Order: sequence, then structure tokens, then C-alpha cells
Amino acid sequence: MDRTSPREYGLAPIIGNDPGVLILGSFPSKMSLAAQRYYANPRNHFWHIMQILFSLADDGATGENQEALEERHVAVWDVIASRAFQTGAMDRDIRDPVMNDIPGFLREHPTIRFIGLNGGKAAECFKKVIHDTPFSSPIVITRLPSTSPANATYSFGQKLERWRVILDYLVR
Repeated sequence: MDRTSPREYGLAPIIGNDPGVLILGSFPSKMSLAAQRYYANPRNHFWHIMQILFSLADDGATGENQEALEERHVAVWDVIASRAFQTGAMDRDIRDPVMNDIPGFLREHPTIRFIGLNGGKAAECFKKVIHDTPFSSPIVITRLPSTSPANATYSFGQKLERWRVILDYLVR
């Protein structure tokens, strides 16, 4: 791995108090990095799904929506902390990834009972960082369909139905 090439760094997690759900993506898009907000691409379905599930005021990557997730005990982060700079925007273009400390995050937030992996690259990278990590309490881990506009395998309605599972694991 070439650690001397220019790198891009991800975003800090959205956490809030006592998260029960952790949504893990792969790495922020160029649009998200520029805006310093998760899922800033208006064509990405993430915020529209969150709007419907949590009755948010709008379906955009706003600070208010991020705060609303915190209030609802939903944490958001990415599996990859940094990557070699890339001109493309696709997950398949990611080179030289450095992973976030997901096991450490879970130790710091023992209220997490559900991890939703937003797409295939997030699931693939998660397996690498979590491999033999024991959990102090049971955690359900589910690969969810990517909310990316590049994922045409699922309709919006199909994505929404699959994502509803997170409601079963919120801290009440």
C-alpha cells in the first residue's frame, strides 16, 4: 500500500446519547466531503428514507436532520477513515483504505444493538475490521441495500422496506 499518496479523510461520526442503531457506510462521496455532511448528494436516498422513518421536516443532509438522528438514538459513521485520493466517485475505485476503529466505537457505545451496513462495500470492509471481535452484548448486523443513486437493483420502495428494520432496535 502506498501511504505517501495524497489522502482523503472521512467525516466524524454522528453519535448523540445512547445510540441503539449504528448505520455504517463505506466512505463519504465527494459531495459529502465538500459539504461536511453525510449523504449530501440529493440523489442519494438516505435522507429521504430517514425522513419517512422518523418524520423529519425535509429529506436533505441538513444539520437539523443530523441532530434529529442523534435525538432518535441513531449513529452514522463510515467503515473507512481515509483512502488514497481518487478522482472517481464509485466505491469500486477506493484504493489504500484505512479503516475506522469500529470495535473501539462499539466498546465506547455499548447501547448499540443493531448495525446497518449501507451497501456492499460497507459490508465487505466491516468484515475486515470486525473479524474476531467479541461483543459484550448481542448486536444484530444486517447488510442493507445501498442508498446510493448508483444502486438501481432496488427501487426506492424496496430500499425503504428493507431499511425499516432499524426501527426495531432503537433505544426507548
